[in-house]
Amino acid sequence: MELSDALGWARQQIGSLSDSAALDAEVLLAHCIGKSRSYLYTWPEQVLTATHWDRYQSLIGQRLIPTPIAYLIGKREFFSLDFKTTAAALIPRSDTELLVEAALDRCPQTSSFRILELGTGTGAIAITLKVHRPDAKVVATDISPQCLVLAGQNGKHHQVHIDWIASDWFSAIEPSERFDMIVSNPPYIAGDDVNLTQGDLPAEPLLALSSGLTGLESLRQIIADSPDYLNPRGHLLLEHGYDQEIAVIGLLKSRGFANVSCQYDINNLPRISMGQFI
Repeated sequence: MELSDALGWARQQIGSLSDSAALDAEVLLAHCIGKSRSYLYTWPEQVLTATHWDRYQSLIGQRLIPTPIAYLIGKREFFSLDFKTTAAALIPRSDTELLVEAALDRCPQTSSFRILELGTGTGAIAITLKVHRPDAKVVATDISPQCLVLAGQNGKHHQVHIDWIASDWFSAIEPSERFDMIVSNPPYIAGDDVNLTQGDLPAEPLLALSSGLTGLESLRQIIADSPDYLNPRGHLLLEHGYDQEIAVIGLLKSRGFANVSCQYDINNLPRISMGQFI
């Protein structure tokens, strides 16, 4: 089968599943044959080997389950960096790049600035911050041993040193530790949200998506405990759901945070709330 015919077959197979069927088909075929997506259109008449065709059919079959593209090809780009992905961790999303941008805006270019990331998953946030602020001291935690292994592999790939700690939020952080910034993209989807059963989300770890009925459980705990680990004027930055701005802002203010604000994403939806502990 020629590349163009293989793409047409794949688009037809997954057309009802994905809003980006054409892109999915291209990404998986390029991955399968070890070429770029542009190669597929430069050489559309190229014939697939039997091995590649069998592998491509298998990948499309897994996509129909559905299995997310990032798990099938084993990587995802985040902030122009590639990260290894497995089913152990939440797939890095473009929305979370706003959290990194907000953190970088508040982190000096050169200093011994201390950053703590809670719930690191693939390590994408912590690693990206370290890449862009190499002088910063970065510590990252996760409750999942599998995530810490994955994050460590990504850290090694990007040649950055980060302290990876197995911890349920702050449980393994020494009481005497203080940071200039705490960042987190915690689970914030309400437990009864229908989206948890739709699309690709069922394939991702539930622990990284939802922490309880309201979706505010982890956010509430992080906000409550963060002041005990922040230096004076230290920053707390949190990603949350589009409908949680009022609740999160209220929690920050009630815990004594000042300069509280919310940043909106590309769709003009509230996404990142932050404050300083004075």
